[in-house]
Amino acid sequence: MYQINQRLLPEEDGLLSGTPSPENLLRLGAALASAAPQLLIGAEPDAPFSDAAAGILAGASAAAGASVTLVKQSTLPELSAASAAADIPLMVHIAEHRLRVFSKGMLPLTEPQQSCLLHQPSPQWLAPSLYGEIKNGNGLTSLYPSRIRKRLPDRLTVLPEIATGSAPLHRLMTRLLRGGKGQLLTMQLSSDGRRLALYHTDCGWIFHERLLLLVCQQLFSKGEDAALPYWVPHAAEDMASRCGRRILRYASCSDGTDAEARALALHQGFTLDGTILCAEILRMLSEHGMSLKEWLSRLPDCHTVRRIVRLPTDAADGTGESPLQTWQTISHAIDTAEGYFTEESRGRALVRPSRSGRTVTLLTEAASMEAAAELAGDITALLERPSRF
Repeated sequence: MYQINQRLLPEEDGLLSGTPSPENLLRLGAALASAAPQLLIGAEPDAPFSDAAAGILAGASAAAGASVTLVKQSTLPELSAASAAADIPLMVHIAEHRLRVFSKGMLPLTEPQQSCLLHQPSPQWLAPSLYGEIKNGNGLTSLYPSRIRKRLPDRLTVLPEIATGSAPLHRLMTRLLRGGKGQLLTMQLSSDGRRLALYHTDCGWIFHERLLLLVCQQLFSKGEDAALPYWVPHAAEDMASRCGRRILRYASCSDGTDAEARALALHQGFTLDGTILCAEILRMLSEHGMSLKEWLSRLPDCHTVRRIVRLPTDAADGTGESPLQTWQTISHAIDTAEGYFTEESRGRALVRPSRSGRTVTLLTEAASMEAAAELAGDITALLERPSRF
């Protein structure tokens, strides 16, 4: 039966699962107020539902005591830049029926923030004299174009073509990337603006993880460290060690031990925002006189496989060791802030359990796609095996 009171709960990549009904938005607004005293709430342009939902959410958060800045007509990257510039610790973006919540600058939520959102009691409104406030933040969207322009080169040596499922983001990026000359470079941005892939006739498709490694390569050559999420291939550490630099990793649910990595990621921006990554790649191509193919040839051979693996129903029934525990034992996996990590001759693997305990996210990397797929297949077969026979 359809449950209208299904709560809005944070899932992977900031997406809130659940039904965005008025009742749930009121409950979420109160939980957001308990997670942070200041909030930034934005609504996708040209989306009536987004406007209405943002208004309900802002009102509920203010009634629970939060100071809310409401930004109508904003893409997710624009809202991210506004949160960083205004130093607002928590941001929510609504695009049609999809709600996303992040820490400042589109960083993953911290553990205390997630805890507040996972335990949403019925709203307990304060006396009107203790209400927070709602401020108009529409002017904050003007910060984003200048942020991107500062990262772009003075002269584009390629002809960028933007492809994305977001019409507002397409208009913005088309306006920012005028004036290029040379070979066509297709830049495929995800509809939320967070991930990037490129297509070039000399190289074919180049996907997000490899583009991140390209930017890391540039940072190392300039004597700088880089901050990366755990899911980026650990080949980055190999690159960094050869240059005497460091990779700082930040988790998808920070416990506070990755503060240095989060601060650096916020400053660098390219792991959080696909449009910043786009600008960094364009600057690399325009300022150093090398082709994209030449830059890619300098990267280590690294291929990745990502899977969601459903654990057997008896995996945690107390009758014995679960498949996940078995894999941890035989692989000598290390318990990290993001899950269980192991390295062997074929490659590396990261297994990240879900909050429900019913599934895990499996990421493998190896020098060839065949090896990465074989390693993923072996681990999947072990994890899916029932613990009782």
